[in-house]
Amino acid sequence: MKWWITFALGGAACIVLLLLTLAGDGARAADPRPAAQPCQDEDGDGFGRGCARGSDCNDRDPAVNPGQRETCGDLVDNDCNGLVDDAPRCEAPPIDPSPVRVSAGSFVMGSARDEGSADERPRHRVTVSTFSMDRHEVTNQRYAACVAAGGCTRPALLSSHRRVEYYGDGRFADYPVIFVDWKQAAAFCAWAGGRLPTEAEWEKAARGPAPSIRRFPWGNEAADCRRANMGGARSCVGDTDRVGRRPEGASPYGAMDMAGNVWEWVSDWYAPAYYASSPERDPRGPATGRLKVMRGGCWISGADSLRVSCRKAELPASWAYNVGFRCVYAAAPGRR
Repeated sequence: MKWWITFALGGAACIVLLLLTLAGDGARAADPRPAAQPCQDEDGDGFGRGCARGSDCNDRDPAVNPGQRETCGDLVDNDCNGLVDDAPRCEAPPIDPSPVRVSAGSFVMGSARDEGSADERPRHRVTVSTFSMDRHEVTNQRYAACVAAGGCTRPALLSSHRRVEYYGDGRFADYPVIFVDWKQAAAFCAWAGGRLPTEAEWEKAARGPAPSIRRFPWGNEAADCRRANMGGARSCVGDTDRVGRRPEGASPYGAMDMAGNVWEWVSDWYAPAYYASSPERDPRGPATGRLKVMRGGCWISGADSLRVSCRKAELPASWAYNVGFRCVYAAAPGRR
């Protein structure tokens, strides 16, 4: 049975209409509790979305879940705690803070016609002058020193993808700084005595001198967690990782993590057809533009984005949990 009751509130232009429903014989009230969601376990290990055993950080690999024991040396977050090789028995390689030196000379820039995107072509030779480059992506610890000195502003967020506390937490001092836009990256490099690299400098440091046409910093071997902190079906961490953890992924000059971990800002404005008119010596990109270039792929990326010739364009005011940077310096750097 339903009752309609109308109230007229004096001279106000408001009328309230209520519908009251009385349960009849045999009627049952609706259950206010939400229906239980079925367990979504794609890899069959008992962990997943809505599963009784808990969620899974990589539901495409049954050997990775919160019930696993951390395996030393595979560079994978086996137990889903957001850390790699963190068991007491595991040892991490030391971090060399010195920059790498890239000597003057030519290299092969861009991709072949059957590889990559149109903005990576034509493949062409470029000559760059001598420079030095950060061996590692700029870390939380280095960036915090700039903030303390008044040369930089804090990242937009202090967390990371899976960690509530990240920037300012000593456990992640040697992890790449993230949530910084292009201007913040450029300001740090200036404070440190350098600048952001050009696309050409970045690609030469990653690929090596001519006649090398290697696809990745380490060569042409397939990308995996021993060489890069990457994503996709071969996801390693699902977040940033400590810089320098993967020596097998080093570039010919010794630069680390140039594939994966975080996308890296470079100095150039983006133009999709720039390579067709790029200078042969020390190109610095278009004079103006709307987007800036990033290089190197990140911890979410599949192998295609880890190629040394891959280009990504973003608004310079953008910041994200998978974006960082490194700096370049004069041949004899006064680096901080």
